[in-house]
Amino acid sequence: TKATPEGARDYLVPSRTHPGEFFALPQSPQLFKQLLMMSGFERYYQIVKCFRDEDLRADRQPEFTQLDVETSFMNEDEIMSMMEEMTRGMFKSVIDVDLPDEFPTITYADAMNLYGVDRPDMRIPMQITDMDELMQGVDFKVFSGPASNDGSRVAALRVPGGATISRKKIDKYTKYVSIYGAKGLAYIKLNEDGPASPILKFLGDDVTAKVIEMTGAQTGDIIFFGADKTKIVNEALGNLREQLAKDLDLFESEWAPIWVVDFPMFDANDDGSLSAIHHPFTAPSVDAKTLETTADTALSRAYDLVINGSEVGGGSIRIHQVEMQQTVLKLLGISDDEAKDKFGFLLDALEYGCPPHGGMAFGLDRLVMIMTGSDSIREVIAFPKTQTAACLLTDAPASVPRKVLRELSIKVSLPEKD
Repeated sequence: TKATPEGARDYLVPSRTHPGEFFALPQSPQLFKQLLMMSGFERYYQIVKCFRDEDLRADRQPEFTQLDVETSFMNEDEIMSMMEEMTRGMFKSVIDVDLPDEFPTITYADAMNLYGVDRPDMRIPMQITDMDELMQGVDFKVFSGPASNDGSRVAALRVPGGATISRKKIDKYTKYVSIYGAKGLAYIKLNEDGPASPILKFLGDDVTAKVIEMTGAQTGDIIFFGADKTKIVNEALGNLREQLAKDLDLFESEWAPIWVVDFPMFDANDDGSLSAIHHPFTAPSVDAKTLETTADTALSRAYDLVINGSEVGGGSIRIHQVEMQQTVLKLLGISDDEAKDKFGFLLDALEYGCPPHGGMAFGLDRLVMIMTGSDSIREVIAFPKTQTAACLLTDAPASVPRKVLRELSIKVSLPEKD
């Protein structure tokens, strides 16, 4: 297909018959399935291979299998209900597991505030408690500063039975949260003889008692604190929550699916520009005129399915009006000429009229990983790639003869070594 800015980097394939031009291995069939809806196909279902040149991790590979669905004249509730039924059917028929009759739903904002991540593991009986209002007046600038600043927060994480965690372990967790930018990890232990912590002298008895009340902490628990920019606090406490659950075996159930909805439409970059949270073809929850003035706060009509803390599928209602699509592309900094060059075929199709439509895609490999209880997606893929996207079996990627490069009109320019 054609290289388009859809999120991850493309894997490019040079064309021998069109020197200097490239195909792109598909990141997903996104635009093609939308074009099918525009041409009158009201239902689409495909198992497809996708390729994304992005940083790898335990649940991500550069080549993966996607179970792809697109429908016309269905809203998000109808699509989510259909995909829910399919997911229940898969779990029952493959591993004989009965998932709930109705999956719970949480907004993106609540997921971030309560769990620190947009893919909360609902098997874990721990929530993050906001402490901003309580900490604004304390004589402890480490807390009062972030509590009083927009874009920052103070939050607490109560860990049941965590008072037995040793000082050495706390130091280990302090180092762990530093990965996410946290400068420290304050705590209060609730021992048999009362609260214990180096920060008690800064908080006072009344604030300490209120912290215990707000978090629901009991004797034998520990309360960890995050105080910094909101992004840092969320990432630090959100990931600490998951790590503590593994270390202390705090999982309350075996399976916990949940829908995450009401994602922001855009994410602001450091330079003030905007990036699409999902992809540029996701419909916002407002009209085009309103979107132009509320881009920084507008929500999208997107939804993710999360099971046991892993996003197994995501989808959205798509844009079906050319004016809206042009507005979104413009807000993303894509000029009219660039939009015509990269998405002209889509914009032209929208001009002829397009039914409201939406869909969803499951990462099939990731779903199998979760269903089999595997720790890494590499365990369920034949001949997987390494963390550096290399194939150890065939020693790929590899250099090719210069003759082949000349046929493709390619000259390799390697970066200079230090």
